[in-house]
Amino acid sequence: MELVRNSYDADATWCEVRLVNAKRAGGTLVVSDDGHGMTLEEIAGGFLHIGRSSKTESQTTQHYGRRKVGEKGLGRLASLRLGHEIEVITRPSSAPGTAHRLTINWAAYDNVDSVDEVKLEVKSYETSDIPGTTVIIKRLRESFEADGARRLSRALLLLSGAFSGVDLSHSPSRTSRRCTKWELGDEPDPGFIVSLDAPEYVALTRAVSQGYFEEHEFKLTAVLDEEGQASATLVDWRGEVVATGAHADVALPRGGKGTPPAAFSAPFATFELWMFLRDADSFKRRKSSRSLTEVSQWLDVIGGVHLFHRGLRTHPYGDPGHDWLDLNLGRNRDPQQRPSTNNSVGRVTVKDPNNELVPKTDRMGFQENLPFSDLRDFAQRAVEWSARVRKSKWEKDRTGEAAVVRRERKQDRNEAEKVIKGLPASVAAPLRKAFDTNDRLIAALERDRLLYRALATVGISTAVFAHESLNTAGGLGADLELLEHYAQLLLDETAFAESMEEPLDRAQRSAASIHSFAKLPLRMLRRGKRRLVTVDVNEVCVDFVEMFGGYLKDWQIDVQMDLCPEPARVRSTVADIESLYANLVINSARAFGGTGDIPGGRVVRIRTSVSGESITLDVADSGPGISGIELEKIWEPGEGSDEDGTGLGLTIVKDIVADLHGKKKVIADGHIVALAHGELGGAQFTISLPRYMKSVEEGGV
Repeated sequence: MELVRNSYDADATWCEVRLVNAKRAGGTLVVSDDGHGMTLEEIAGGFLHIGRSSKTESQTTQHYGRRKVGEKGLGRLASLRLGHEIEVITRPSSAPGTAHRLTINWAAYDNVDSVDEVKLEVKSYETSDIPGTTVIIKRLRESFEADGARRLSRALLLLSGAFSGVDLSHSPSRTSRRCTKWELGDEPDPGFIVSLDAPEYVALTRAVSQGYFEEHEFKLTAVLDEEGQASATLVDWRGEVVATGAHADVALPRGGKGTPPAAFSAPFATFELWMFLRDADSFKRRKSSRSLTEVSQWLDVIGGVHLFHRGLRTHPYGDPGHDWLDLNLGRNRDPQQRPSTNNSVGRVTVKDPNNELVPKTDRMGFQENLPFSDLRDFAQRAVEWSARVRKSKWEKDRTGEAAVVRRERKQDRNEAEKVIKGLPASVAAPLRKAFDTNDRLIAALERDRLLYRALATVGISTAVFAHESLNTAGGLGADLELLEHYAQLLLDETAFAESMEEPLDRAQRSAASIHSFAKLPLRMLRRGKRRLVTVDVNEVCVDFVEMFGGYLKDWQIDVQMDLCPEPARVRSTVADIESLYANLVINSARAFGGTGDIPGGRVVRIRTSVSGESITLDVADSGPGISGIELEKIWEPGEGSDEDGTGLGLTIVKDIVADLHGKKKVIADGHIVALAHGELGGAQFTISLPRYMKSVEEGGV
């Protein structure tokens, strides 16, 4: 990459990288360009003078006036040491028809006290090739295996052209161009194209050069002007402006609260971010001719936000694992309407005429000075602004939508009825039946919506009351301990034991129970549990039993865990797996409530097992079993044998399993099996979940 940057600084319009027999150590790396080349004086005073660079003398290139991207002349040394021997062939534009060749064998420096003891000779000869430079690094110390070649391919593709729409697979070949002189002039910079002669590059080039930017769902464009003022525009996939924001809006801190800075102390910059929905419905809605698979593969190659400094991409910003704008962290905190590195691609473009961004010594990005920190802060706040706008738009579209649809449905039904009246009875009857069936479905969904809304309200209220109860229970416990202390001081041991010990003990146990029950809903409602992660159902089971320990103890229920020894991982949320256990075990507990003594006691057994690509979760109890309702109806919302229940517990269980399998007919498909009387005599539920299988690359099974 350092040699390619040198080509850019030499006013090259193209640079070609070739790997020859490089799949194992000992191969050859060739970097060629059509830049202005080097004279004998420039070879001796610049190229061979490590630590000195002509770029410190002039900040712009001599022909196209580009802002130079290299500094210090140190990166060249590291690149040339990739092999045991190098050959440099350069053709200066100031002397057309002349070429200079320099060969360096690094072994010659192994047994000398000073580098000056090794004499280097530059040979000159005539040539018909155009001006430019070719660096040949021979006998490579390390191999460029498939993974390394892919990384190099990606880096070269993104260096200059991935966002320009230029087909990088058609860059000119060094040997295909001939000229007699270097045509100097004031024409505009024609651009810079890089190519790599490697199979991995051909495949990636095909994917990247296609360009799928038009498949975005939203595009954010933010500008940081010369005065440090930010502004932004968000457009949707139709090209319609969703919102525009001035500095006072875009520069707000995270969450949209607080005071924005008066100005950002960063150079002029533009930030473009294309945001995608990686789901088939999005493509259908937009009637796209592209496939989700195509766009997903493209995003996998160039996804993330890249930083372009003076026309070239700066490593490592936007590389895999280098989420310098913390997009993924923001999405994990608040998944709604937010981009991540796998569903968005963007670029921050900075010309930096005053050299405010200072490269690190190892050339791995920029120093964390104030201009760079403010540049990153500007981009992060622009993303935050777009997320707030999208969330507000989503909420506005959602609010009142049901009422609008009801009105439209009524009008459509009246219009349809007029048409049906003119149809023969044989045709009208099935149409009316279809309308009636649809009406029943809508009525059922409306009941579900109201039930879930009521349940959500109960959850919110419970969380508030639980928070307050924690303080009350804690204070009550402390007061009871103080009361016990004074009672023991005022009463003798016999009187205390007869009159105070038992009621105080009972009150203290009640206070402890209240404290335990108050913590329960707060633990279940933690935001982190609603993030999509890899979940071990065994670990969640242990945590659940510990969390519900006080409740189960009070009900005299013995929970027996028979968990498989190997990890039982699924791709889900902790909250969903917790809900499976909670709804099934609470169902068992409520069933025990209406019974007296049970032979063998009140037992709930939780068993897990792993087989191939499936995980089985089995919950059985020793209660009275399922009665008073048909077995197939227990899954329907609002149904259930308990008159005081919500009738939603098993519906939630069914929905969670359906989501994990991507199917809705989870009962018919056999992913949930219910027995009215199972192994322990009571109800038994057996659930099959898809096992999360790590790929070989991740080092898993």
